[in-house]
Parts: sequence; structure tokens; C-alpha cells
Amino acid sequence: MKAKAITASIGMPGGAVSAEFHIDTGRLRIFERGMLRVELFPPQSWFTVASVAGNSRWGTRPLEADMRLVVESFILQRFGMKAYRGETSSAQRVFDSRSESLADHL
Repeated sequence: MKAKAITASIGMPGGAVSAEFHIDTGRLRIFERGMLRVELFPPQSWFTVASVAGNSRWGTRPLEADMRLVVESFILQRFGMKAYRGETSSAQRVFDSRSESLADHL
């Protein structure tokens, strides 16, 4: 029987950022707009959760709230505080610039 993953997601202007933690394997995966960006296995996956959910008593099974902290941390590291607060977002500019070709800028 396959164990269900613990997940959390935060909507961004360019698409959702989500994380899932597979209890059976300890694998942590972070997705940005449906694309896999980070994949970690124990013990790195445990360290990642513990580094943002320090006061939680999650052990090796994080809560959904712990996973939300992982997603928030990823957004802050990748896009900065303005993107996290939902202001006129640097995240939107990053998403948009990735979809444009180099020729469009010349």
C-alpha cells in the first residue's frame, strides 16, 4: 500500500509553488508551476524541513503546516520578500522572462 504524500501549495502570479513529502520514502519534492525544481532524499529532506520548522515536533513525518513553511522558504529564497507578500512581483517578472527567448531582448 502506497502512503499518501503530505503536501502544501502557495499560489503565485505565474503559477503555484508546491511541496510534497512522501512518508514512505522520506522524499521531499518542490514544484514550481508544475515543474520539479528540487528533489531531496533522507537525511537532506529531513534537514530541509527541520531548518524551517524548528519548533514543530514532526520527527520524520512533517505536518501540512511544516510543508507550508518549506514552500514559503523556497519562495523567499528564489524570488524574495516582495514575491512572497504578493506585491507587484519580481516573481512575475522572473516567470515572464523565462518564457521569452533571448532574441526578444535583442
